[in-house]
Amino acid sequence: MKFDKRPLLLSPALLLLGAPLQPTAGAAAAAQAPTPRGSLCARGEEVIFSCGVGRKMVSVCGGRATAPHAQYRYGAPGSIELAFPGPGQSGLSYAREMYSGGGALQIRFSTGGYDYAVYSRTIRTGFGRRGNNPQFSDGVMVMRGGRLVSNRACTTRVRGDAQPEDFMPEGTVMQWPD
Repeated sequence: MKFDKRPLLLSPALLLLGAPLQPTAGAAAAAQAPTPRGSLCARGEEVIFSCGVGRKMVSVCGGRATAPHAQYRYGAPGSIELAFPGPGQSGLSYAREMYSGGGALQIRFSTGGYDYAVYSRTIRTGFGRRGNNPQFSDGVMVMRGGRLVSNRACTTRVRGDAQPEDFMPEGTVMQWPD
């Protein structure tokens, strides 16, 4: 039996259809009423990262109801397709990487054999008299077994009003694909 992988490359959320993920109360609240900030975060949550990827959105939302926590969400306002972590799952971690003239931030998690990283990256591209010409990139990449499966670049401006270290532990940087 031949399996067509093209639909999986279109949406990182589709990679986990077989995984038992259930939205938390924050995701359920966000699905019912989009926030005025244009994210998938519910009222009372802070936006750590949010951007559009085509007709969908990627958001990382932080809350402090009982203890600091964060959740990755993918979908559209009123229709969240993936929320991680769900009940009984370990959470997200963040990592920063510094470059000469730039740097990167990743918010990571792994589930169902896939590794996800929401990223914001600045790379210095100019070293001559014309100065530093930074290249900015933001999005979400998905890897499996060290190989890139999907890389969805943000198609809208990235928004965020909170720092990941206020909601999740520090982890390691996922290797950037070549």
